[in-house]
Amino acid sequence: MEAEGQWKRRSNWWITLYFLLCFGKLATAQIKYIVPEEVKEGSVVGNIAKDLSLDISNLVHRRFRIVSGPDDALFQVNQNNGELYVNKRIDREQLCDGNAVCSINLKSVIENPLEVHYIEVEITDVNDNPPIFPRSEQQFEIAEHTLLGTRFQVQTARDPDLGMNTVRYYKLSPNELFDIDVRERHGTKIPFLVLKKALDRERQSTHRLRLTATDGGNPPKSGTLNITVIVADINDNRPVFSRESYSATLRENAPLGTVIITINATDLDDGMNGEIEYSLGENVDRKIHDLFMLDKITGDLKVKGSVDFEETGVFKLDVQASDKGLPSLIAEAELSIKVEDVNDNSPEIEITSLSSVVSENVNPGTAIALIGVSDKDSGVNGKVICTLPQNIPFELKSSFKENIYSLVTKGRLDREVTTGYEITITATDLGHPPQSSSKTLNIQVSDVNDNFPEFTQTSFELYLPENNAPGASIFSITAFDKDLNENAAIIYNLNQGDVTSFLNINSDTGNIYALKSFDFEAAKTFQFQVVASDTGSPSLSSNVTVNVFILDQNDNVPVILYPVSANGSAEGVEEIPRNVNAGHLVTKVRAYDADIGYNGWLLFSLQEVSEHSLFGLDRYTGQIRTLRSFTETDEAQHKLVILVKDNGNVSLSATATVIVKVVEPKEAFAASDVKNAVKDEEENNVTFYLIITLGSVSVLFVISIIVLIVMQCSKSTDYSSKYLQEANYDGTLCHSIQYRSGDKRYMLVGPRMSIGSTIVPGSNRNTLVIPDRRRRDSGEVRCILTHLRNYYYYCIFIHINVFIHIKLLSFIMKGGGQRRRWEYWWIILCFSLMLSFGQEVSAQIRYTIPEELKEGSAVGNIAKDLGLDISTLVNRRFRIVSGSNDALLQVNQNNGVLSVHRKIDREEICDGNGPCLINLKMVVEEPLEIHYVGVEVTDVNDNSPTFTEEEQHFDIAEHTPTGTRFQILPARDADTRANNVRSYKLSQNEHFDVETKDRDEEKIPLLVLKKGLDRENTAEHRLILTAVDGGNPPRSGTLNIIITVLDINDNRPVFSQDTYSVSVKENAAIGTVLVKLNATDLDEGSNGVVEYAFGRNLKRKVYDLFKLDSLTGEIRIKSQLDFEETEVYKLDVQASDKGQPPWIVESVVTIKIIDINDNDPEIDVTSLSSVVSEDSKPGTVISLISISDKDSGINGKVVPTISDDVPFELKTSFQDNIYSLVTKGKLDRELQSHYDITITVTDLGHPPLSAIKSLSVHVSDVNDNSPVFSQNPLELYLVENNAPGASIFSVSASDEDLNENAMITYNIVRGESAQSDMASLLNMNSETGVIYALKSFDFEIIRKFQLQVIAKDSGAPSLSSNVTVNVFILDQNDNVPVILYPVSANGSAEGVEEIPRNVNAGHLVTKVRAYDADIGYNGWLLFSLQEVSEHSLFGLDRYTGQIRTLRSFTETDEAQHKLVILVKDNGNVSLSATATVIVKVVEPKEAFAASDVKNAVKDEEENNVTFYLIITLGSVSVLFVISIIVLIVMQCSKSTDYSSKYLQEANYDGTLCHSIQYRSGDKRYMLVGPRMSIGSTIVPGSNGNTLVIPDRRRRDSGEVRINLKLQH
Repeated sequence: MEAEGQWKRRSNWWITLYFLLCFGKLATAQIKYIVPEEVKEGSVVGNIAKDLSLDISNLVHRRFRIVSGPDDALFQVNQNNGELYVNKRIDREQLCDGNAVCSINLKSVIENPLEVHYIEVEITDVNDNPPIFPRSEQQFEIAEHTLLGTRFQVQTARDPDLGMNTVRYYKLSPNELFDIDVRERHGTKIPFLVLKKALDRERQSTHRLRLTATDGGNPPKSGTLNITVIVADINDNRPVFSRESYSATLRENAPLGTVIITINATDLDDGMNGEIEYSLGENVDRKIHDLFMLDKITGDLKVKGSVDFEETGVFKLDVQASDKGLPSLIAEAELSIKVEDVNDNSPEIEITSLSSVVSENVNPGTAIALIGVSDKDSGVNGKVICTLPQNIPFELKSSFKENIYSLVTKGRLDREVTTGYEITITATDLGHPPQSSSKTLNIQVSDVNDNFPEFTQTSFELYLPENNAPGASIFSITAFDKDLNENAAIIYNLNQGDVTSFLNINSDTGNIYALKSFDFEAAKTFQFQVVASDTGSPSLSSNVTVNVFILDQNDNVPVILYPVSANGSAEGVEEIPRNVNAGHLVTKVRAYDADIGYNGWLLFSLQEVSEHSLFGLDRYTGQIRTLRSFTETDEAQHKLVILVKDNGNVSLSATATVIVKVVEPKEAFAASDVKNAVKDEEENNVTFYLIITLGSVSVLFVISIIVLIVMQCSKSTDYSSKYLQEANYDGTLCHSIQYRSGDKRYMLVGPRMSIGSTIVPGSNRNTLVIPDRRRRDSGEVRCILTHLRNYYYYCIFIHINVFIHIKLLSFIMKGGGQRRRWEYWWIILCFSLMLSFGQEVSAQIRYTIPEELKEGSAVGNIAKDLGLDISTLVNRRFRIVSGSNDALLQVNQNNGVLSVHRKIDREEICDGNGPCLINLKMVVEEPLEIHYVGVEVTDVNDNSPTFTEEEQHFDIAEHTPTGTRFQILPARDADTRANNVRSYKLSQNEHFDVETKDRDEEKIPLLVLKKGLDRENTAEHRLILTAVDGGNPPRSGTLNIIITVLDINDNRPVFSQDTYSVSVKENAAIGTVLVKLNATDLDEGSNGVVEYAFGRNLKRKVYDLFKLDSLTGEIRIKSQLDFEETEVYKLDVQASDKGQPPWIVESVVTIKIIDINDNDPEIDVTSLSSVVSEDSKPGTVISLISISDKDSGINGKVVPTISDDVPFELKTSFQDNIYSLVTKGKLDRELQSHYDITITVTDLGHPPLSAIKSLSVHVSDVNDNSPVFSQNPLELYLVENNAPGASIFSVSASDEDLNENAMITYNIVRGESAQSDMASLLNMNSETGVIYALKSFDFEIIRKFQLQVIAKDSGAPSLSSNVTVNVFILDQNDNVPVILYPVSANGSAEGVEEIPRNVNAGHLVTKVRAYDADIGYNGWLLFSLQEVSEHSLFGLDRYTGQIRTLRSFTETDEAQHKLVILVKDNGNVSLSATATVIVKVVEPKEAFAASDVKNAVKDEEENNVTFYLIITLGSVSVLFVISIIVLIVMQCSKSTDYSSKYLQEANYDGTLCHSIQYRSGDKRYMLVGPRMSIGSTIVPGSNGNTLVIPDRRRRDSGEVRINLKLQH
């Protein structure tokens, strides 16, 4: 390879050595090599060892290597021979983009002694890159009207190679339209595409070219760019419709969205200029826009609203097709839509009522209303047939004019049968399907007085209590009249006679008043008659009989008949012998009451009696009898007061006095007694029979009532459950009951009416409906007495009532077909009668008048023209009855002249050019005549032509061809024919003229361009268009036309300067404005709006650094500028307008960057080792420091410094900005294990900048420290009874060294001394220092010992130290107290002490002695009496154990006492022991021995008695408890009558023995105790327990309850 010839190093290489005089032995040198790019990997660049005169044999031992360099991976050094070789492929363009010189700096190091060598490798360029365009294809859009010579900048090819190897020239592929021109800018060749021949898009819309860029290498390399030129269209072609005019047919009422027709237009232009939008013409009526919608994209004309043939049969539309060019070009076409009629209109009925009220006695054939029928549809769809319902007494009579009818009566009317008719007139057309409409006419039948007043009953019964108040109302009579108003107003009178003396009647209301009070005893019944007369003319009347029954009242006091004294008082004396027996009749009290019934039924009672046991009184008969025989002690005279009272609601009474004298028996009394006895017996029998009779009658009466009720209720069982009392019923019937059946409500209205008779609510009066019990298939048959609307009553005036039944029978028996036949014959007969007897006459005349006649102007004399008698016009009610514009005209009834009532404007009432006709309907009665009058209104020239808008705007481009036409808004003239618009005239000007074209009798003006427009000369033209009609004199209207000349893009932007230059400091703030470009364009609108942009051939970096505002032209800093990267920027800028296509101009902006001190120094540290041993000598090299600053001049000069508090320093080398970091003193890792060395570098700029870098140096350890214990000696407190093998202590030592130098092992020193024997009982973990006890220690055996522990590290050599451990054994409470005294012979802690009985209190009996082997609290003993037979005798000292007497002994104290003493220590878990002391009390002499034996026997006997007493007491207690339990169980087990309803009360917490709940209905009760009555209840819900006791005695208001409050 030829490049290998350049491998030899240049002859100018040098070596410089620099030796450190103090501590270092550092040497440095620098060499340079040159190598071409793209050499093979492994190629030798040079032999560094030979060039530096190094010994090749010790390169490996001295670690010869490359330690730094930004691209050191490209090169490697061979330590075996010292050669520098290529490690991987070298690409100069990748390493040094755009730099003239490409160098790589390497740093090599060799140690022992340290030498640093700097190697520079320069990479030379070879022609290895062809020219490359940024993109493989470039596209230009050039308008077809672009001027020749116009230049278009093409992408610049880039070649990374330098010098002759870069781009030299461009070449364009052969073509006839374009050429290439090359300009050099900043050493770069920039190609431009030059237009040398005009373009034509219609011939060729795209041109494809190829541009080739070739470099100057040998051999040359090249690159290509495909150029596509798209010829941009300009809007120079109008849209063209496929047809000049379109026509379509549309059925009316077509669905919304129906497509009527699709119009199509084409445009030869491209893009927006060729895109067509369709629209309706500007002169189209607003109504067209509401009915039709033209899709602006597809050209589909769709139905938008409801299209009605009756409104418009043909629509003529102007449609436009416009492109989207600027300015837009428009083409027009005509569209005619013919609407096909469908039968979509229902007939319309117009009713002119002559009278809405008709008398019921009118003659058949009377005209009621005039009917006019019309249908907006045409042809057969507009033919109408009019019909009426068949069951009404009315018919339609046609007139000579089509669709005009008269509604007349055809039979007699009866208001009482039907008060009014809702006549439905149905009109049906003959279309398919037929349409129909109906209209209802309400005819009210007026009343005549043809009905008599009627009473609700044929006779009335009045039950009147006697003693009524004089002048009060006693009854009310009501009659009704089927007529109305005054014909139905009723006046009531009484027939003249005797009754008028004591009765009076209100003539308006029918209320009857009694003038006096009636007495039942004087008169029990009478009758009178009431006459009801209406106020009609003539008046009609009827009468009714009223039977009056006087009801008895209790107004008579009972009268005593016997006894009666001589002075008339009710007093008598009766004598009876003393020897009469019980039951003897003393006498009988007789009384009488004039009242009857209960009021006259008398009862007797004893009001006063001297001896109740002697006499008795029968309450019904009044008999007084003896109750017993007389005795000797009874008094001889007795007084009896008898009360007699009746049974009236307020009872009346009287009293009688009977004096009974008891006499001695005599013979004379015998006969008297016999007589009285016989008489009394007879009277008793009569009374008995009377009572039986009264009871029988009463029973029969009750049975009769019951039977009657049962019979009545059995007749209407279906309704009995639905009776409802009528609250608001105010009639005179004795009662009223309502019930419902289904949706109807019925009311029973009297006792004489059948239960099924009902009043139907909702009628105008009370209508009685009587259900028929006979069933039939269609349901019940009801006879409607009133308010029945029967639609077949129209025959009642011709046929008799029998015919109705025959017709109804025929319908039921023969079915619908026969019925139809009857009806058809009947219609024919009625129609014949109508033709025979009708007297209606019709005629029609016509007048012609001009519009705008004065009010009152005569139109014509209708009466004369019709031959009517003028003198009868008023009486015959000659008038106008209908017409849509009848208010415009009126007729004078005095002379028959038709005149103008108010101003007539033809344009207001008739829109259009056709005849304007006003149709009037004239009516004259007696006989009825209908005349139709037509008034035609002719036009006068009273309206001027008017435009829909005052002014119209046109936007016309300045390049619009002459002869182009623009449609103007046409003028509208409400007048017709000759009075309409005839011509248009345009104001004087040199550019435009006006033409007209005829369309449907309408002249459409067109604005014609006759001279080219120039916007730069005149931007706006104002014209006046005048429209003139053909009237005499003519009228005119004007329209202001404003024409705005639209601009086209025919001017290029122009920069204010050819080039722009600016200087800026680097690091200027982002957003800083560098320069403001300014370019102007003479065009207008978007064509004159200038936008700025950078050129297309700038490097990507320029777009990252600078921002050009497209609108203002301001170039701003977008990101940080750096002088060190680029000193000068040359920017290509463009100014383009927004025209289609846009014009572009270019300029150059030069930006010079001014350097400032903005770069901090940079520090490059090459560490030889980051760890240094703490025993290193001063001057040892740690790192190599390289310092640089990107700034230039004084800003790039730097000074390094190092921290003052570190044992390191910087030493300079022979090369600038190269330093070595070396030690300058002894190091100690234990004092400081690492150093953070801060190197600060400061430049000499203003202001100065600095950089800081920290270097971390770690000091490695050597074993120079022995292990150290935290304290010496150590003390261990060990609790006795420790678990053998458990850890008891841990020893720890520390070593300031690291790693193995700080790894410590532990051992116990063992010897032959006593302490060493204790060490044999211990073991130690050599790694953790944990000591283990091999046995359990006892405080009582050994309390203290000592051992030695040695700690040794693992360094080389090893270092050690020892520590003494003092072990102290701690006591535990592990010994039970030992009783020393008392001790018995068998070794148990028990002793016997004897003391005399006569000792005093405080006498020492004995002392308990004990011992505990533990110490401290564990050995501190306390004494207590655990058991003693007599607490009051002996006391124990808790600390000494002494037992002393508390008092002197008595004769009753026992002779022997047992004391159990508890001895316990004070350990955490105390231990104890017990001792027993038997204290025997002895007499001071020997004689006490026999006494002691007797006492012992006696004590035993007493103990036995006590035992039996305890057993007896226990047994009695148990029996008592069992008795209580049995009693409770027996009481709780009792049951009551309400047991089936008992509910246990879960939450009851009272004090009673039990509680049981039960429910009765909605209430809940609770039994609260066994002694309470079963009916007694607790009412839940009260604040306390309230006891409710029902009273069995009945009273009117219900139960009697006694409420007892139980307080807890």
